[in-house]
Amino acid sequence: MTTWSRRRFLGGAAALGALGAGAAACGGLGSGGSNGSDAANVAGSAPVVSVGGSTAGPGAVSASPSPSPGTVDPAMIAQKYKGLKPFPAAPPAPAAKPINLDVAKPPVISRVPTNDKIVFLTIDDGIEKDPRFVQMVKDFQIPFTLFLTDQMIRDDYGYFTQLLDTGMVTIQNHTLTHPDMPEHAASRQLDEVSGQQQKLIKEYGTAPYLFRPPYGNYNSGTFEAVEQTPGLKALIVWKESMQIDDMQYQGAHVLHPGDIILSHFRGPSLLKGETMIGMMENLFKHIQQQGFTIAKLTDYV
Repeated sequence: MTTWSRRRFLGGAAALGALGAGAAACGGLGSGGSNGSDAANVAGSAPVVSVGGSTAGPGAVSASPSPSPGTVDPAMIAQKYKGLKPFPAAPPAPAAKPINLDVAKPPVISRVPTNDKIVFLTIDDGIEKDPRFVQMVKDFQIPFTLFLTDQMIRDDYGYFTQLLDTGMVTIQNHTLTHPDMPEHAASRQLDEVSGQQQKLIKEYGTAPYLFRPPYGNYNSGTFEAVEQTPGLKALIVWKESMQIDDMQYQGAHVLHPGDIILSHFRGPSLLKGETMIGMMENLFKHIQQQGFTIAKLTDYV
C-alpha cells in the first residue's frame, strides 16, 4: 500500500498523536520555524497529488464573494491587539474556482493558484475552546477553515456553532479520533472519515467537502475512504505550520500567494504557557509583515 507522509515537515511531532488523554496535535510545537518536505517534490509516491492548479478546468463552480472586513474598527484593533491592524479586504474571488474538484481522483492541495497576495488560514482538531477566539474572529472579520476531530470537539459542539455564527468559518472533516491514517486498514480509515462526516452533518447541518488527514499522512486507503464518503472531494494539506511565535516553512522562510497555513486549537498546556490568542496574534503579525491578506479557502477550492 503506497504511503505519503509529512513527518519530516512536522519535526517528529506525530508522537503527540496519543489521544487517550484527549491531547493531540497535527504539527510541531517548537517556537522556531524549520524547513520541511514539499509535497510537490515527493508526490510521485502518492496515488494522486495535485498541488496548485493542475486540476483547474472548465465548468468549475462559481465562487461567492470573500468576506469583507468593512466593519472592523482600526482603533479597537490597535488597542486590543498590540502591533496589529485590520487586514485589507481580499481581492474578489474568481468567478470560476481555480481548482476543479469534479475529477476522477480527489486532489491533494497545499497551495491555490493565484497571483494575489493572499493566504488561507486553517485550524485543526478542536481541543482548545477559548471564548476569546470567537470574539477575535468577530473583531478581525477574516475567514478560517476548521478541520475538526470529533474526539476533541464532542465535549462542547456548541463552541464551534458560535464560530459558525460569526459567518467567517466553514467546518470540514478531520476524522473521528485523529489516527495516523496509513497505520490502519482501509476499513478503519473509512470508518474514521465517514463517521466524522455523519457527525458533522448532524451537529452543524452541512456536509463537509474537504478532508485533512491527521499529520498530513495518507495512503491509498485514505483516498479510498475519501472517495467512498459522500460529499468529500479533496484532501487539504499545507505549506506553512504555525507554531507558538513562528512558523515552519517549506523551503524559503517566506509566504507565497495562495499558500494554505496550518494552525491548531491549542491552549497554554500545549503552547508552553502561551494562549491561543497570543499564538494567533503572532500568526497575524507574520502575515501582515509580509504584505499578505487572508481569503476564504472555499471561494477558491
